[in-house]
Amino acid sequence: MNQGLGLLACLLPLWGALVGCGSDKSADSTAIDTTGTTPRSDTSGTCTAICDATTPSYPVITDSTSYGDVTTYGGTDTTVTSSGGACNYGVTAIRHYAAIQVNELPGDLKGQWNGGKACGQGVRVRARTDSGWKETYVRIMDKCPDGYCGIDLGGAPAHALMGTQAGRYSGQWSFVSCRGHAELFDGDPHLWIKDGSNPSWALVQVRDPWSAVTSLRYRLAKSADTTWLDMPWAVEAENFFRVPDSLLKMTDSVDILVSYSDTTTQALRLPGSGLSLEKTSYALR
Repeated sequence: MNQGLGLLACLLPLWGALVGCGSDKSADSTAIDTTGTTPRSDTSGTCTAICDATTPSYPVITDSTSYGDVTTYGGTDTTVTSSGGACNYGVTAIRHYAAIQVNELPGDLKGQWNGGKACGQGVRVRARTDSGWKETYVRIMDKCPDGYCGIDLGGAPAHALMGTQAGRYSGQWSFVSCRGHAELFDGDPHLWIKDGSNPSWALVQVRDPWSAVTSLRYRLAKSADTTWLDMPWAVEAENFFRVPDSLLKMTDSVDILVSYSDTTTQALRLPGSGLSLEKTSYALR
């Protein structure tokens, strides 16, 4: 976020509460009140006065649309790409990226980051500006350090909403599929084997997923037992699954099934030992 404007928002809470973005009332959407505890009706959707320095508020998280502060990493440079963030994707060519809140209230860990399980999720983001509601789409690549964070945008999506006036805006966001949004991809979905993986230990993740990954399952291709088994969520690094040791030296083929939060699936078949080859990627179908 623009630090000078963020400081202004913190130093002038009463002013922001009276004349900032959070002071209008609307019919076509819902905005956040200055306490950040309950959504309220907003009739115009147009911010007046200090749109980019709205009073900091805690996010209100729901299963459909969530509400709160829409900020930016540090500016509105549309050329900046994501380096993978806490999602550990590594350097990418994706410019429409964002960080999501870790907490709903300070320290409760009940935010949408959810230990990294929000990684890869597509998000529709809207903010109230002096010319009305504006929207953009992003992929979650990182987590917010800001205690008042709702969603924090990279340069390109921040520019789409804020123009050149970066700061803290009042807004809302909802999870969507990344499919149909070419700006959220820099390649086709693929399974990637973490650096350091070997025949005794391996972690894997899905890069350029269609949406957040809800499960990664496997089964032996030649087995009469067609039951899918879950790979556990890794504790060694965020946004990875741990490959069962029994697969890593196996020459027999293994089926891998990826399930996404948008209810779609992708799969691949490979020798189990292929899951031990660090920095290797496999296309998903």
